[in-house]
Amino acid sequence: MSGATLEPLSAVPGTRRRTPPDPVPSAGGPPGPGSPRGAASGSRRRRPRRRLTPRRLVARIVGWAAAAGLVVALAGLPLYVFPPVDEMPAETDLVYVIGPPTVQRTSAERALHLEGVSDLALYSTSDHGGWSAEALPVCEEEGVVCAHPEPYTTKGEAMFLTDFAAEHGVASTVVLTFTPHVARTRYIFDRCYEGDVTVVAVDQKLNVLEWMYQYAYQTAAFVKAIATPCDALDE
Repeated sequence: MSGATLEPLSAVPGTRRRTPPDPVPSAGGPPGPGSPRGAASGSRRRRPRRRLTPRRLVARIVGWAAAAGLVVALAGLPLYVFPPVDEMPAETDLVYVIGPPTVQRTSAERALHLEGVSDLALYSTSDHGGWSAEALPVCEEEGVVCAHPEPYTTKGEAMFLTDFAAEHGVASTVVLTFTPHVARTRYIFDRCYEGDVTVVAVDQKLNVLEWMYQYAYQTAAFVKAIATPCDALDE
């Protein structure tokens, strides 16, 4: 046996040399250059953040202000633009034109008078100027009473009606005002007057700036009316 020549195992018939498998990269190791993961990670880069320049800041503020304005406008629609409408009665003891007694409100009251809705009208007038009793021809008409409530506010007008109704035997009243004021008028008269009141809107054209003013003014006055008792209201 010492003189025999040993041949490699691969040369022996019936045997096959095994090729060692490729090494498997560890989970924490970097992917190979041909790996899909490596290709994807290479293409996924963080985009640099855009600087907030003064121009972009102004654009954002304008956008936020426009969005807030839209929310306020939509919220005010059922209060100021399309308030709940009371049904006009066929007859009433009094038609009350609260201030200011504009041409539109005066025309509406005169139309109701001609229709026979009421023979008695009360006008809330200022103590001087264009809305005073001296400056309004309607105050000379038969069946029309012009008076200046103190204070000259919606609350003062409601409180004045209490004394006037008791003096003239008035049980039912139609109150005329313009559309943005209807909801607040109804709220204050319901709190500050115990008689029967129907609040009617008189059409009056307003431009955009006038509507913006009414939104702001009526909202602030509404909040104040809700937050204060009737005897403390001054709006």
